[in-house]
Amino acid sequence: MKIIDRYILKSFLVNYAIALTVMIGIYVVLDLFVNLDEFTEVPNQTLGQILGRIADYYGHNLFLYFAQLAGVITLMAGCFTLVRLHRSNEMTAILAAGTSLYRVAAPLLIAGLAMNALWFVDQEFIIPSIAPKLARAHGDVEGRQTFAVHFLPDPKNGNALLSASRFSPAVSVMRGVVILLRDDDLRLTEIIEADEANWDAEKGCWVFRNGVATVLAADPDDPTASVGRYAVREYPSLLTPKEITLQQSAQWTQFLSLRELESLQEFFAATGSGEFIRMKHSRLTTVFMNMTLLCIGLPFFLNRERPPIVVLGGKCLLAAGLCYASMFMMNTVDFSSIDISPALPPWLPFIVFAPISVVMLEGIRT
Repeated sequence: MKIIDRYILKSFLVNYAIALTVMIGIYVVLDLFVNLDEFTEVPNQTLGQILGRIADYYGHNLFLYFAQLAGVITLMAGCFTLVRLHRSNEMTAILAAGTSLYRVAAPLLIAGLAMNALWFVDQEFIIPSIAPKLARAHGDVEGRQTFAVHFLPDPKNGNALLSASRFSPAVSVMRGVVILLRDDDLRLTEIIEADEANWDAEKGCWVFRNGVATVLAADPDDPTASVGRYAVREYPSLLTPKEITLQQSAQWTQFLSLRELESLQEFFAATGSGEFIRMKHSRLTTVFMNMTLLCIGLPFFLNRERPPIVVLGGKCLLAAGLCYASMFMMNTVDFSSIDISPALPPWLPFIVFAPISVVMLEGIRT
């Protein structure tokens, strides 16, 4: 590593820290401004308790915000580094020494790859480990609120579906439990009902109060006919309290690792795994799109002459905005009504913008 590499990387890291603080800070402030009333809904709270709930909520969500903004933060840091070199006339000295603009861009691209590795660690290891914390509502940091559970699939018990009229995350208790057991052809075979179920972490099962299983007859003319009933005390399950809490979140698939998405894709292969396929490919394309975003933005400032920063900044913002917006749309819009592979939409932005980034890099006058 030469002196110029160390100098540019040091400048990049400083700008990255600034961009990270500013972007995530704005995200937190805006979110807090909209949802502040939810943190104060609990009666008889002191100021310290309110601040503690806010710190608990956003302290965990910072990792999620970083995963969402990592590509933009890296682009801002790279562009600010080049702008600083131009404004201090250091770019002129670098070029006068016979250094190519591609040589100037090289450490920034390498740093971009390193930041992508940091994003991967955050997305694949940190976020899945704190997923139940990320699934919390603003007004329920402690998990005190109860909610109904409707037909959650249980991978440990084949095609079983679990429902409950009330689930209390804080005490890990379900009430009004109904579990439907189905065979490989998705035909109902048993119905388990219980007044209450408590989670036993050591055994990895739900312990029932007044649990009863009804065995159904395999009669196509009367599929609901009962052929026997027996008491059920325990129900081993992969649907832990944390898992149930997680799956109540509308964006719960974003909190899963690639390994977990792969398992769910296999489990739902017969009934529909399109969402998990799309999310898995979206996770893979994010790495490529973050680098594409960087390659689209840097050429605006890789200029032999001192450029008009405001004008080029506007063009860079427009180009990067189109790239980021297309990626966001392809990763969030439901295309299930269209007869296309669920893996295609996440790759479309890369297919479109990757050649554009190559053309822009090739067009640098150096």
